[in-house]
Formats: sequence, structure tokens, C-alpha cells
Amino acid sequence: MKCKITTLVENCVYGRKLQAEHGLSLYVEVGDSVVLFDTGASDLFLRNARLLRCDLQRVDYLVLSHGHSDHTGGLEAFLEVNKKAKVICKREVLDRKFKGERENGIKNAERLDMSRFIFVEKTTEILSGIWIFPDLPVTNENDTHFEQFLVKRGGELIPDRFEDELALVLKGKEEMIVLSACSHRGITNILRCVSLFFNDCHFKMIIGGFHIHNASSGKDDAIVDGLKNLLPDELGVCHCTGVDKYALFYSHFGDKVFYNHTGCVKEMDL
Repeated sequence: MKCKITTLVENCVYGRKLQAEHGLSLYVEVGDSVVLFDTGASDLFLRNARLLRCDLQRVDYLVLSHGHSDHTGGLEAFLEVNKKAKVICKREVLDRKFKGERENGIKNAERLDMSRFIFVEKTTEILSGIWIFPDLPVTNENDTHFEQFLVKRGGELIPDRFEDELALVLKGKEEMIVLSACSHRGITNILRCVSLFFNDCHFKMIIGGFHIHNASSGKDDAIVDGLKNLLPDELGVCHCTGVDKYALFYSHFGDKVFYNHTGCVKEMDL
């Protein structure tokens, strides 16, 4: 099974003409199927997609990792460009979200065409070899990233434990790739969940944000310790991980680690 992952938007950029923003959007090709994983913070992913020769009209599904604006900001723009794709997410993605007093959830949710949404609650294969993991149990509370985040439920603001978060998995016969946008519920918790479901299938690659930029060393240690038993062949850190923490992971795991910047393209067989 041939796979190709193109990063349309990420915080950093090194290619000419491409632009970056604080957000994440991945164009994922598996065989003849195409999934867009998040849309970044704006419609910038549209321009970068053209420059990277990624045809957004080929997208079969848009998968939303969670409801924050830096992952859903281009949602309306995508629905205008692609008239066929369904949007896969958890129902909680539509909740009003805040960081402190600043609202940072989906913009203009009331204008969205809900007939294009598919809400998932259990692990599902949406296309051949492409799986959604919407149920991510927290087994290690030290690897969670909930601080300062709130969600509005029943008319009041309560701490957000990111029940809306999901992960995307590309599964071959003996290897798999895990994509996690922010890992608020913890990348090591996510990997344990996936590993148990697929009976310890080998991790070929992990790409994601781990939400530890400016985090305490305790958060770093929880991830580094957990990855020692779950280490993939390649670890692509990005977005809310922080470039400084990329250096930390590289110091522990060496050339297995790469920075997954805007314009990064990874091709492989599963």
C-alpha cells in the first residue's frame, strides 16, 4: 500500500513561495484515496496546496482532529472548493472552546452545512487502510495538555479534557502510521490505544504536535519515557511541539526524528 503525506500548513516553512501559520493541515494519499487532516487556521492551505500540486477536489474526507481554530480555520474555504467530501469528526468538535477568556473554537459554526458531517464515536475504517480513533483513553495523566483550556457546556465554562480529539491511522499489513494534530490527550496515551487495538503492530511513522512548547520538563519526560517503548522508525514533530522540543527529541532519538514543516513530503509503502 503506497502512502504519501504532504504538509500543507505548519508553523514553519523552508520552501520558496510557500507560507506558514500557527496551524496544521496534512494532505494524505493512500492508494487512490485522499484524506485531508485538518485545515490550518485560515484558507492558506488552499494556496500552498496549489503550489504543492495537491488537488483538494480529490479529497474524499476531511477529518478534523479537534475543534480549535488553528485546525478548523479553513473549514468553510474547503467546503467551498470541494463539494463532495464529507467531514468526519466527533460531535463535541462543535462545542464552544476557550483559552482563558479568548474564544478559539470553530468559527461561524452556525453557517456550516451539517448534512456534510459524519460524527464518529468508535474506531472506524473510513477507507481501505485509513482508520479513525475517536476514543482515546487517558492512561497516563502526566502526558495530557489541558491547562488553560475551557469548553462551554450547559451554559457554563468547564475545564476542557478534549473529548473531541481523535487520531488518524494508516494501517498496512505489518506496519502503521499515526497522525495526531495536537495530542492534548497525550501522544503516548494515543499510541498505547492504537497499539492495543492493532495488537502491537509496528509503528513505521508518527507525525504530530505534542503540545509541549513552553511546557514543564515533567511533560517532556512523560513523552520521552513513553516513546522508549513505542518508538517508530520515524518521528515527525511539528506545530505545538515547538522547534526547541524538536531538538530535545533529536537529542534522545537521533536521526529517527525529523521536523515536519510546511511543504514536507513523506512517501512510503505500508
